[in-house]
Amino acid sequence: MTYQVLARKWRPQSFDAVVGQDAVTRTLRNALLSGRVAHAYLFTGPRGVGKTTTARLLAKALGCTARTGPEACGACPACQDFVAGAPVDVLEIDAASNTGIDDIRTLRENVKFAPARGRFKIYIIDEIHMLSPSAFNAFLKTLEEPPAHVVFIMATTDPKRIPATVLSRCQRFDFKPIPPPLLTGHLTEILTREEVPFEPPALPLLVRAAEGSLRDALSLLDAAIAYGEGRLEAASVASLLGSSSPAQVRAFLGALLSRDGQAALEAIDRVARQGEDLEGFCRDATEAARRLLVLTVAPAASLAECGPGEAEELAAAAQGASVDELLYLLRALLEGQTEMRRSPLPRVELEIAAVRATRRPQPQAIEALIARVEEAERRLRAGAGAAGASRPPLGQESLLDRPAASPPPPRRAPAPASPPVSGGSERAPSAAPRAEPPAESAPATEDRAAATPPTSDGAEALAEGWQRVVGAILGRKALLGAILQHARPVAVRDGALLVSMAANPFHDQQLADPSSRELINRAVHQHVPGARRLEVAQEDAPGSGALKHAAVQAVLTAFGGEIVAVRPRGAEARMPEEGESQ
Repeated sequence: MTYQVLARKWRPQSFDAVVGQDAVTRTLRNALLSGRVAHAYLFTGPRGVGKTTTARLLAKALGCTARTGPEACGACPACQDFVAGAPVDVLEIDAASNTGIDDIRTLRENVKFAPARGRFKIYIIDEIHMLSPSAFNAFLKTLEEPPAHVVFIMATTDPKRIPATVLSRCQRFDFKPIPPPLLTGHLTEILTREEVPFEPPALPLLVRAAEGSLRDALSLLDAAIAYGEGRLEAASVASLLGSSSPAQVRAFLGALLSRDGQAALEAIDRVARQGEDLEGFCRDATEAARRLLVLTVAPAASLAECGPGEAEELAAAAQGASVDELLYLLRALLEGQTEMRRSPLPRVELEIAAVRATRRPQPQAIEALIARVEEAERRLRAGAGAAGASRPPLGQESLLDRPAASPPPPRRAPAPASPPVSGGSERAPSAAPRAEPPAESAPATEDRAAATPPTSDGAEALAEGWQRVVGAILGRKALLGAILQHARPVAVRDGALLVSMAANPFHDQQLADPSSRELINRAVHQHVPGARRLEVAQEDAPGSGALKHAAVQAVLTAFGGEIVAVRPRGAEARMPEEGESQ
C-alpha cells in the first residue's frame, strides 16, 4: 500500500478536530446550525493553519443532504462522494493557474446549473489573490449576487492583494498561527497513536521550526521519523534541521553568562567545523536567552517551547545571573544576529558579539554603592577629627577653594616713579618684597609678571596697546583674536610683552602655530612700544584646587568616575562643619 503522509492522514474530518481556530469553527458551526449561511466566504491567514481544510469541511456540511446539526452526517451519498475524493457538487479551483478573464467567464456560465445531488453547489477558489485585475472585475457581479444554490469559499495567504470591492462582498475569517502549546499537544497525540517512540525534548525543536504551521510541523515530523529510523530523538531532529543540539546551545549560553570567552569561542568554532548554520546557532542562542529571561523574571510562567527538563537545565546554566546581565546578553546577541545578515564575514560578527557579552560590565546594586559612599564619608570624618585636635574648627572648605598648601598671590612692589620704557628700566626679580617667607614664594611665571609692574599710566597705555593688538589680529584671523581676548597684559621685559592666560590645550596649540606667532609678533611690535614679541604665562584654571580635595578623590574612587567640569559655588552654599555656628 502506498504510504500516506501524516499531513494527509491526520487531516481533520470535523470542525472539532481543527486545531487552534476556535473562533472560526464556532462561527461556522453556529451559522450552519441556524441556517445563516452566507453566499461568499474569505479565509485568510499564513500557510498550513487550516484554511483549505476548513473550506472543505464547510463544503461537506453544506452538501450533506441528511445533516441535522452543524456537522455532516458522513453516510449520505453526497458525503460518501466527498470521502471518496470525487464530490459532484464541490469544485476546487486553483486561482494561480486560472488567472485570466476567460476562466472567470467559464465559471459565470457554470454557476447557472443546479447541483446534482446536494442542496448547494460550492466553489472553493484557492489563492484567490492570484487573479488578474480584469478577472476580479468580471467576477464582482457574480460574487455579489450569485444564484441561490451557489456558495463561494475563497482562501488566500495575501489578502492585501485582493481588491476592496471583493473584500466587501465576502465574510472574512482570519486564521491565526497555531500556538506552540497546541502544536506540541497535537504532535504528542499523533506520535502516541502512531506508536512512534519519541523524546519529549525533540518536540520543541519541531514546533519552533514550524512557526505556527500545523502542516509544516507534520511534514517535519514525517522527515524526522524517517531520519531517526522510526524514532524521534532530539539530537537527530537538531541534525535534520541543521541546527545545534539544545545541549550545545545551553553550553554556549552558559559560557557567555560565566564570562568564559575562550569556551564561547570554542563553541562557535565547533559549530563552524560541523558545517552548521552560524546564523541559526545565534538565533537558537537568542531564543534560549529569551526563555531564560522570561523564566527569571516570571518563574511561574509556563513556556510551551521548553521541554519538560529544559527549564531546569537553563536555570542551572544561568545560575547567579541577574536580570540586567540577561538583558545585556540578549541585546548583544540580537545586535550580532543583525550584523551577521549584513556582513560578508558572519562568523566574525558572532565572535564579536560573544566576546562583547563576556566582557559586559559587572552590575552593582545601589545598596553596595551607598555602602561604599558611607565608608568613604566615615574615613573623611575620622581624618577631619584627627586634624581638628590640633587646630580650631573651620567651616567646610569649598570644593573650588584652593588647597591649604597653595601659595598666596604674589605681592606687587610699590609703583616706580615712571613707567618702564625699556629693558634697562625694569625692576629685577630680586627687588620683590622680602616680607614673604622663601617657602611661599610665587611661581616662576608670576615672578616674571611681577618683575616689571607698570604704573597706573603705564598700565593704561599697556592695556590700550594690547587692545590695538587684539583688534588688528581679529581683522586678520578671527579665531586667533578671539583666543587673545582671554589674555591679560602684565608687563614688558627685554623686548617681550608678557601676558597671562588660563591654561588651555586648544589655546596653546593655536598660539604655537608659526604663522600665528609671526602675526602676533608683528602686531605687538607695531602697537606696543618697547615690545617685539609675545610671551604667555600660564595660569591655573579656576577651581583647579577642587580636583585635589579629599572628598572629590573619595567619590572618584568609589564610583570610578571622572571630572567633566568645575563650576564656582557661592559663599552662601558652604556647608558648616561640626562645631561651626551657622
